[in-house]
Amino acid sequence: MSIQMAVTGKPGVGKSTLVMKSLDQLDCVVGGMLTKDVRVRGKRVGFELRDLRCGALGTLASLEGAGPRLGRYHVNLHDLEEIGAAAIEDAVLMADIVVIDEIGAMELFSSRFVEAVETALGSGKSMLVVVQAKSRHPLAVKIRDTFLLVTVTRDNRDGLVRDVAEKIESAL
Repeated sequence: MSIQMAVTGKPGVGKSTLVMKSLDQLDCVVGGMLTKDVRVRGKRVGFELRDLRCGALGTLASLEGAGPRLGRYHVNLHDLEEIGAAAIEDAVLMADIVVIDEIGAMELFSSRFVEAVETALGSGKSMLVVVQAKSRHPLAVKIRDTFLLVTVTRDNRDGLVRDVAEKIESAL
């Protein structure tokens, strides 16, 4: 049995933190990618990405760079594909649960990332993903329409950790 769960909510509400805290409660092989803000003196200057199985770190986006631009940030397609998409591909083969944080506008610039997510969707593996609430990209819409959707708010985020972990655990 597997579970496909998506976490959504407003920016900065704690979606990634909920995912990380939920994963900490699981006793299984976790794979995929996580993203995190990079801050300097309290100001966000970019986003890093991390492969959950091997720990490889890369830059998803930064204020400077040559990749596609989204708002103030330039997306680093090389790291997104060679670390982020590769982490998803690896998780499909080696992990009990595939984690993708997040399926958002920056990540969707990469066709390899989209293909890796589509492969994960077709794998039958349990999945825990963060998806932008308002994205109209067909992949984001598909996930919101077919996954168990958990909407995170500042009021409910702490209480959701155990609930999310228990749902995943029961499906593994």
